[in-house]
Amino acid sequence: MPVDVSVHDPPGAYVGEILVWTDRGATLAALECTWFTAEMPTSLPAVVDGRLI
Repeated sequence: MPVDVSVHDPPGAYVGEILVWTDRGATLAALECTWFTAEMPTSLPAVVDGRLI
């Protein structure tokens, strides 16, 4: 079951997502980071920039 966290920049624009994939609901299976900006991010976003969907 994937968990989707939307990522917003400081002004509030939607700039990407973090997908958290679990195995059997408890074990971390994978992390996916997507971005919708022209440049690839050089690090994962700060926790305060994420919004759990």
